[in-house]
Amino acid sequence: MTLRTVATALGLSVTTVSRALKEGPEVNGETIELVKKVAAELGYRPNLGGLNLRTGKTNAIGIVLPFERQGDMNIVVSSLVEGVSSRMKALGYRTTVVPQLQADDPLQIVRDLVEEGSVDGVIITHTRPQDNRVRYLLEADIPFVTFGRTELLSAHPSVDIDHEMVGETAARMLLDAGHSAPLLIAPSSQFTYSLQFVKGWTKAFTARNLSVPDNLIHFTPTTPNSGRDIATNIAAWHPQATAAFVASEEAALGFLAGLRIAGREAGRDFAIVTYGGTKLHDFFNPPLSAFYYSNYLIGERLAGLLHRSIAGEDVTDLRELVVAEFIDHRSQFLTIAAA
Repeated sequence: MTLRTVATALGLSVTTVSRALKEGPEVNGETIELVKKVAAELGYRPNLGGLNLRTGKTNAIGIVLPFERQGDMNIVVSSLVEGVSSRMKALGYRTTVVPQLQADDPLQIVRDLVEEGSVDGVIITHTRPQDNRVRYLLEADIPFVTFGRTELLSAHPSVDIDHEMVGETAARMLLDAGHSAPLLIAPSSQFTYSLQFVKGWTKAFTARNLSVPDNLIHFTPTTPNSGRDIATNIAAWHPQATAAFVASEEAALGFLAGLRIAGREAGRDFAIVTYGGTKLHDFFNPPLSAFYYSNYLIGERLAGLLHRSIAGEDVTDLRELVVAEFIDHRSQFLTIAAA
């Protein structure tokens, strides 16, 4: 289906149809509406290759997504992609998903995407305090937004959860529930958000003049296998432990299985609070109290900020901090006293 097809159907010139589709001032409003209506009915779509050559734009964005385990598509990734792509589609952009596999160099993945010239903007996740990808994107002067913050001096567009507040609230909640030495099971310490969890966690203990022994904080990949492995060792490592904040729903899923292997049971002799962007916590056995945010809505926010960045808005207006909602399933308490 071409411009000529639409022009022939309407008895207009190709030039008039082209100008009408662009809402050119030289074409009257009635003709513009008629041309758009007939073009839509005939299934006409503009040639993006030609449009790209004329405008220098690709009308596409790229989102780089790390995969922490081979062969499994996790629902966290899929809901984030859905949120990004649905918002970008409404704004007239296609979304290209760029997988970052375990063996890949994170910086090279971003560099290749930019140097190909196939996108107008980039979204990256899993930021680090001194993130080389962010440094590169700033130097390349391409619009981008990060899911997560950095500690770089140069400001950049970002959407993030207030992880420090989550860590502080989780610690305070478990201490208030009578757990004298709760554990923090945090994501890898290479990521900014994990360090924010630790900062908030420590802040809650310090406010009560309590110290946080290093051995009560464990860093682990956010996968079910990692959560299970940590939990199966709890009895040997921390025989007196009665609670943990597992800062990943996927790790919490494995953690529950690991507790059972170790002869312990959530709700009976071990309390758990978790965190994540899905509602998996509602379906665990038992359901777990959780700090929740919607990965889909985060995806929409990332897309919105990226579109504004592409439009050239000031970076100081392109930073959002989201407060997670607490879903209370009472799993921070023990319903039956430990034997």
